Amino acid sequence: MPSINGHVIPPSFAHIPAGAFIYGPEVTYERLELAPPPRPRQEMTLDEFWLACYPVTYGEWKAFLDDTGHDWIGTWWRIVAPPRGWLRRFAPCQQYPQEMAGYPIVDVTQEDAFAYCGWLSQRLGLHCTLPDEFQWEKAARGVDGRTFPWGETLPRPEMADLQATHTLGLDYYRRNLLVRSKVELARSGWYWRIGAPLPVGAIPQNVSPFGCYDMAGNIWEWTTSLYNLAVADYHVVKGGSWGYSPQHTACNCRSACSVTIPSRVYHAQGTGFRVMIVPNG
Repeated sequence: MPSINGHVIPPSFAHIPAGAFIYGPEVTYERLELAPPPRPRQEMTLDEFWLACYPVTYGEWKAFLDDTGHDWIGTWWRIVAPPRGWLRRFAPCQQYPQEMAGYPIVDVTQEDAFAYCGWLSQRLGLHCTLPDEFQWEKAARGVDGRTFPWGETLPRPEMADLQATHTLGLDYYRRNLLVRSKVELARSGWYWRIGAPLPVGAIPQNVSPFGCYDMAGNIWEWTTSLYNLAVADYHVVKGGSWGYSPQHTACNCRSACSVTIPSRVYHAQGTGFRVMIVPNG
């Protein structure tokens, strides 16, 4: 098994080798008031790193909370069965929902995510952190510039005609009620009151060339990159989520959770993270 300075890298991390990959072209649909000019499609070269094969789960997050007593300002969310679930399928709850142990944790700030990385660093004896947007994109799309982790097939083809801009509107609501999806390569495009995430790894096709799952859809994932280098406090998130349009699941899509609430305190039911290991901390 690979190791760094005698500390073994867990098999739950995928190796992303050093070298070149195709990045971009950047596409942005929201937060345009602070969006910088998009970078064009280009070749970039990165050092090696390891990225978690899955986002951090409810079960892993609870272990962190139990071990550290971290002061988490977010809350637990669970999937609610009908008939109450017809009004809101993914809803907040006061206690840890054991049945959600294998789902990606959400409602965490970027500061929460860094705290988890620090805790995991001590446990593994390795330098754990969050990826930047370039590392995230290479891990998601491989080196050949594909649009999605699996290639070019649209994640939900029956929604290709709907606008990409996130509206939370009745267009997506009606489509989810009336049209049965034949293909769902990424959990995305669900109107927020009737949608919910999936357990990690639930869609086997949603895997990158390096072996990272769920990098399209399900949840937004924090990175360390500033959304605009001239403005502090707001950071890039990647991947789209269950409640955003399928277009947001493209690997070259770039967004920010907010440009009014700083990343260190922003939290929502569609935002989580995965951990990176770097050779030299």
